Amino acid sequence: TPISLDRNICRNLDETTTREWLITNGAGAYASGTVAGMLTRMEHGLFVASTPETVTPHLLLAKIDEEVVFDERTYYLGTNEYRDGTLNPSGFVHLETFRLDEGFPVFTYRLGGIDGIMLEKRIWMQSGRNTTYIQYRLVRTTMEEASGRRRSGITGALSNAVSHTSEEQQELKLTLLPLTAYRPYNKPQQEHAHRQFSVTQLRQMSQVQFSEEHYDDYEDYTPALPEGTAGCSIRAWDEATPFHLLAVGLAENAVTFLPTGVWYWNFLHRRDEASGRPAFDDLYLPGVIRATLRPDDVPLTIIASTEELTSHSFMPEQLNRAYQRSVEGQRQLYADTRSSWQRYFGEGGEAAHVYAFPTHTAHSSHPISANMSRLPEDETYLRYLSQAAGRFMVQWQAQRHDDRVHEKQQISDYHRALFGKQERAFVVLSDYYGMHRNTREMLIAIPGLLLTARHSREIASILRSLARHFKQGLLPDTLPLPNQTIDENEYRSIDLPLWYCYALDAYLRATHDETLLEEVYRPLVECINWYTRGTLHGIQVDENDGLLTSTDALTWMNAMSEEKPLTPRYGKAVEVNALWYHALSLMGEWSQRLYRSGRINYHNAPTISYRDMLTRCRESFNRRFWHPVDDTEPESEPVGYLFDVIDGPDGDDDALRPNQLFALSLPHAVLDEEKRAFVLDAVTHALLTPYGLRTLSLSDEGYRGRPGMRQEEQVRALHQGSVWTWLLGPYLDAVLNVGYVLPVQGKQTAPLSLDTGGRKYENEHYREFLLRRGLQLLNMQQETLSKALLGMCGSVFDGDAPHTMHTSSPMLATLTSTTELLRSYSALQAASVPVLIEHKVVSR
Repeated sequence: TPISLDRNICRNLDETTTREWLITNGAGAYASGTVAGMLTRMEHGLFVASTPETVTPHLLLAKIDEEVVFDERTYYLGTNEYRDGTLNPSGFVHLETFRLDEGFPVFTYRLGGIDGIMLEKRIWMQSGRNTTYIQYRLVRTTMEEASGRRRSGITGALSNAVSHTSEEQQELKLTLLPLTAYRPYNKPQQEHAHRQFSVTQLRQMSQVQFSEEHYDDYEDYTPALPEGTAGCSIRAWDEATPFHLLAVGLAENAVTFLPTGVWYWNFLHRRDEASGRPAFDDLYLPGVIRATLRPDDVPLTIIASTEELTSHSFMPEQLNRAYQRSVEGQRQLYADTRSSWQRYFGEGGEAAHVYAFPTHTAHSSHPISANMSRLPEDETYLRYLSQAAGRFMVQWQAQRHDDRVHEKQQISDYHRALFGKQERAFVVLSDYYGMHRNTREMLIAIPGLLLTARHSREIASILRSLARHFKQGLLPDTLPLPNQTIDENEYRSIDLPLWYCYALDAYLRATHDETLLEEVYRPLVECINWYTRGTLHGIQVDENDGLLTSTDALTWMNAMSEEKPLTPRYGKAVEVNALWYHALSLMGEWSQRLYRSGRINYHNAPTISYRDMLTRCRESFNRRFWHPVDDTEPESEPVGYLFDVIDGPDGDDDALRPNQLFALSLPHAVLDEEKRAFVLDAVTHALLTPYGLRTLSLSDEGYRGRPGMRQEEQVRALHQGSVWTWLLGPYLDAVLNVGYVLPVQGKQTAPLSLDTGGRKYENEHYREFLLRRGLQLLNMQQETLSKALLGMCGSVFDGDAPHTMHTSSPMLATLTSTTELLRSYSALQAASVPVLIEHKVVSR
């Protein structure tokens, strides 16, 4: 079932302003807002899109407030908060239900009491089109449907409620107030007396045509509209790209557009205010749209777009097809994810149910079934994860522009790269609403992205492009766009080439693309050489122990305050050296692979040197990073965990952090097998929470478990105790790796924190126990789907219970949280097959 909120939640302002929705078009544009309809962040808006003359996405249409006259009464459905705290209007009190249908928000307002009617508002975007659709439909429902107890499926834009068809049909007068802007999506806008938006009313004419050749005489050109359609085109200033607002209905809807040109001042964004960011904004009302709706009419659809206007834009049947295509695109994301697991479960349709383990009853005779939480009965969770991952993938479509436009304005490198010629750039965003293109997060996410959609060609393009940007062995922190100049300050991470090897390995396992491996092999060899002899920021392999070190803050724990690193980690970081060992292992394998296939000769295959480096790195790592902890029982086995950093300015750092997981989670794990269970046990005891792993142990004096709402406070806690969901990925990898090597030396060394109930299982039974606990951990994330950014997983939480989600930061949802959950599901499914066969468990 879709995410659905009833009237008890919908009419509670605290509940509806803390729940947000997000839709994207896969081409860099998005729409977002709150369930209440109130703007609480600068990033909220019904239409946020990239335009040719801007580097960052711009807010074009912030919101639409509705005024409804029905049964001689006026209803105000919008909700706005102003600088002085005034709430006007308070339309959320009329909201009966809210739901997500295939990720698209649907609002249902009750008008006229229990015997009245329902006004449904549906918002969607179409893949690849810089357009947002807002559709209004008047319906009368049965009592059962009105109460929200019945849900029927979607059948196109004319959706799921039953139309009232009695002779006493009542009409509704609808007035829409579109509040617009032309500003960077994350910065406020104030009224400028010297700058008035240019609004051109679109009139009915005999021919509909609009293209870029008309831009020069834009003010004299008005595209034609058919009867039943009205709207305008808006330009913020002479050189700005125009965007269009249209209301599309039929002649009987009596649709009109009345120009106004009024500024509304001092909108308050309460999330921004709470976090200490600029929180006040002015919005421009170009005009109002009026229409009449009846229960059996075609819906009224508002179109906000920067696309060329054509006759198809005004045809209701085309709008219905646009919605259907959007729904099908969302469903395809899940279908692609599901098909990627067919190799584990065959082509059995329903028999290939993705959740491997059935729910056991309390009377089950299986020894591992006791006290097990109930697992999901459907695939809704996986569907939401697949759709969430799709929102981070952006296919920029280059546009052609008239040379006269280029002569009139200065075009940025970004503009020329994306819009100057016909080419595509596949970009992976790392978060919402930050819209960053973080290279590290993209590389970590590639194994999960390979599961979500058929984008192997685009991922190969990213890997190939990145290989061209190596500089003295390093990669840029931000994923570059085509032809974009990269600043030298972008090369400030020690681990990106190592994560590149990790991502390339996942890609090669999925595609067996020997050609790409051959193309990027030489840059990777040079990278190893640079690391060995030394490169920027003091990055170098220590000739005394073969471990990788640096003299600057260059790891993923890169939070800054007043331009100073909060978690510097100078020296030899534990996850960096685990990744270094993993990369050396892969380079040795790839060298042999290319040599055997004849793609490189013997002199270009430094396998022996990699083997020597591996041996030295592993020996030094296990000797230097192991931090034994005294135990009160003299006969107990020695226990311990790994230093977070060694050979730092203050010596060795014994802070207990999750970074040590990579020493036992990577495919080529550097940590000796006999130590892995103890490390996993220490991490589980100190760091594991229902929502991810803490970045620092509670017992550490630097621990910050409840930072507060202000952004500066949350930044300071990011790597000092806050919980990160994406770390569940390496944690579950470590769990599986440790489970496969048990028992050790004839003894049960299972981490006690995994709650085995005191049982000592045979290896295969304990393996099933691990798989079940892994699925339970992942399933705990489901509740975050109906909080904060609906349909998307949370990413950062307080370290202290009840682990409140960090929602003041623009980093509300992250790429790595989503893809690591997907990847972990896949790993658990793959690992479950032998257990299913052995115990003859049949999925439903």
